[in-house]
Amino acid sequence: MTSTKIVVAAIDFGTTFSGYAFSFAHDYENDPLKIQTNHWIGGGHLSLKAPTSILFSPDKQFHSFGYEAEDKYSDLAEEDMHSDWYFFRRFKMILHQNKVLSRKTLLLEVNRKPLSALTVFSEAIKYLKKNLTETIFMRITGFEESDIHWVLTVPAIWTDAAKQFMREAALQAGINGECLELVLEPEAASAFCKCLPVERLKGGKSMTFDCFLPGTCYIVLDLGGGTVDITVHCVQEDGTLSEVAKASGGAWGGTQVDDAYLGCLAEMFGTKVIETFREEHTGDFLDLMRDFEVKKRAISEEKKGNIVLRIPAAFGETYKSLNSNPISKHIFKGRFAEITQLKRDKLNINVDVFKQFFASSISNTIEHVKRILTENECSNISTILLVGGFAESEIVQQRVREAFPNKRVIVPSESGLSVLKGAVLLGHDPRIMKSRISKYTYGLEIISRFETGQPEKYKVFENEEFKCRYIFEKFVRAGETVPVGTIVEKRYITDTFDVKEGLGLYASTEENPQFVTEESCFKIGTVKFEKPRERFKLEMHFGETEILLKFIFDDGKRQTEKINFLCD
Repeated sequence: MTSTKIVVAAIDFGTTFSGYAFSFAHDYENDPLKIQTNHWIGGGHLSLKAPTSILFSPDKQFHSFGYEAEDKYSDLAEEDMHSDWYFFRRFKMILHQNKVLSRKTLLLEVNRKPLSALTVFSEAIKYLKKNLTETIFMRITGFEESDIHWVLTVPAIWTDAAKQFMREAALQAGINGECLELVLEPEAASAFCKCLPVERLKGGKSMTFDCFLPGTCYIVLDLGGGTVDITVHCVQEDGTLSEVAKASGGAWGGTQVDDAYLGCLAEMFGTKVIETFREEHTGDFLDLMRDFEVKKRAISEEKKGNIVLRIPAAFGETYKSLNSNPISKHIFKGRFAEITQLKRDKLNINVDVFKQFFASSISNTIEHVKRILTENECSNISTILLVGGFAESEIVQQRVREAFPNKRVIVPSESGLSVLKGAVLLGHDPRIMKSRISKYTYGLEIISRFETGQPEKYKVFENEEFKCRYIFEKFVRAGETVPVGTIVEKRYITDTFDVKEGLGLYASTEENPQFVTEESCFKIGTVKFEKPRERFKLEMHFGETEILLKFIFDDGKRQTEKINFLCD
């Protein structure tokens, strides 16, 4: 269903950088790509996104976000007044890394003090929301916040719990749930690239627009700061897209390059030096990483010689306090001998050493894409769509092209904004996706007549007959193609266990689980009933980014439930 709001506004909440974009309905009708973004000032330049950094005061009240948060914390650290403050950066990854998420999940700030993760995420979204609405208010009169349809981007490889966590953070930030839509980042990127004129797609010698013709399939390689999101889309006859391989990927984004750089510094100067510098001189550490970010984005395979990196004076002070000798006397050993020099506040690193920082991230991504291309439904793919902030790196683009010489690698001119602007397009019209591949097998825990061969330990006596508990009643199987808007219906009668324990909703990573007790299965929710022997029809709505349940009882009572994937 297309949006009927005056404005569609999208927030792209990233691991390293975040931003927003919006467009007016009348502009979308005339020119879908007339999408407006914000310009952030920080680090001595204008940026289209702000660092995902947030600062709370000692009494745990929100203070600032982005460059302002980093600069304020740097000033506090300079005066040694920062220890009671709460400073978080690059915290989005907790939603990918944590196997168990709840509304009580805690985040540790840079000095390892805990604060509610839901508070941190919601305050960050609230700041972006406030900044965005103020920008719109300045451009149009008589505008109400209720005139906005909100879109929030999430990685396709995230769990259902992580997606729900982001929705709840947005609700806590003051966004009306009826006006909020979650979109998957690779799908947003596809929507954006599909709208681009051919001259804004960089694809090598034989670039044509035929990668979006009906019948063609392509890989979307969404390279973010924290995660790499990989999906395969196929263009249908009506121009819509179908997902033909289950979304996959891993924590191989641009922050892996940063980690490799810090590992290299630790190898050069000692782990204790790096850890102490990071903890005691956080502001200088941020400056160190900002300088590295600039060099990281500019490096290419053609670069020769050395890369010059700025080393803050506080780094040398930390080194001296732990080694008694000044850093100027440091002797580089092993693989760094003769190819690394330190001159005052400049570290000259051999370019080949610098390029190695990218090795793990890129090799993990490339090997995963190769595995996808060997699968039957993906063996005839000839195009790779490279999007996301990390995709702006020349060395990443070059190595992907080298790894797949027979594939056409397309990079949109605004790869770092492709997800954000695509999210705006999907907010206006989400009908681009026709079907998705189910990541899990979804179903219910049911009790049924005991059959020969079933485990004796699951045998119970209920309503004057022997029954088997813990049976996995499947609605949708893992790997199954699920059209958007799919509704699976089944009829049930509540039993005594449904009243005492609730009806268990389960998911499994396996295609055909028999019992919910199997290792591949995990509980995703529970629905309580008032009395046994109630007859009802259950509708499970699939194919969207979130799953919906509807109960229609024979007595006319209706109940709608969104599955609670979060642990209470």
